[in-house]
Amino acid sequence: MKNKELVNILTVGPYINPKPLYKILGNCSRNFKIFYVIYTAVDIKLFDNLDTPKTLNELCKNLGIDPELTHAICKILTKLGLLKEEKGVYKNTEISNLYLRTNSPFSQHYVLKNLVDGFKLWEKLANLLKSGPVMVSEEKFFENHIHSIASEILCGELQKVVKIISKLPEFKKAKKLLDLGGGHGLYAIAFTKLNPNLEAYVFDFPEILKHTKMYIKKFNAKKVKTIPGNFFKDDIGYNYDIIFFSANPGGKNPQLIPKIYSSLNKGGLFINNHTFYRKGENSKNPLLDIEWSLTAWTGVKKRKRVYSFEGDLTLEDYIKLLKKYFSIIKIVDTSSFAKYPLSKVGDTLGSKIIIAKK
Repeated sequence: MKNKELVNILTVGPYINPKPLYKILGNCSRNFKIFYVIYTAVDIKLFDNLDTPKTLNELCKNLGIDPELTHAICKILTKLGLLKEEKGVYKNTEISNLYLRTNSPFSQHYVLKNLVDGFKLWEKLANLLKSGPVMVSEEKFFENHIHSIASEILCGELQKVVKIISKLPEFKKAKKLLDLGGGHGLYAIAFTKLNPNLEAYVFDFPEILKHTKMYIKKFNAKKVKTIPGNFFKDDIGYNYDIIFFSANPGGKNPQLIPKIYSSLNKGGLFINNHTFYRKGENSKNPLLDIEWSLTAWTGVKKRKRVYSFEGDLTLEDYIKLLKKYFSIIKIVDTSSFAKYPLSKVGDTLGSKIIIAKK
């Protein structure tokens, strides 16, 4: 580089204003730090302690933490609307009391942990570009995510979905329901609460069902039972009045339709809640396409688009095949039930509920 060019660097500066770039980087930096303030507050059980008002000294003594840093954290949380402060006394606001205390039934602490796990995966992006995705089993993936998924859907999606289905005349008469790949089992549990004559079964991997049983016990769901297995390989049972299938590998796979059809009673419902791609649709979210591709599963083979697998059908082809076995009663769009997005794998991303009758 010539001496004149060096002088210009020091005295004139760059010929393109860095403001647009710095605005992007500044937003990233600020939001990352705000997230970790919230995550840390949940992790050290700050919100658990502030379900009743406390001074800064009382809070720090209870938690064994540094007063100066804690004061700064509390000021930030107050500005965010997660704490209230009056004359040096802090307490939770209603939103943090409901969602950020670890013992609240709507606690989102598993969601925060899930976000952190995602960030750790993104930190490996440069290496994974060269070495390829991290290999995990489907069973292990869902076991790690099951409580986060449960916490997310409890914030509105679960209630909206079961309300849509509970209005169906077939649901009111149903006696036996299968929650296929049901994971946490919250849908099956909710269905039995709305229909006292209904017996529900949750079909999933054995390791997953350990967690399902925890939710069954928590909600005293005596009419919910579990069936261990792999729905691609194993018998899923028979004589069901409803088969509910939500957010799962195989949700768009044609191989499962005959098995589901055979397992239903005549007049029974197949309810499919998944993210479908239309013909020619390339991506629903490029960031989540990347996140999806950072891991690969040992069983079902993923495609590069988020929530897509080898063998999946497009929405148009899936409905066409479904009509060979069922009558389509209704297709419900995302806006009627979707939860709030968090820019992570787990977001609803244009899901549809397809309700079909045998």
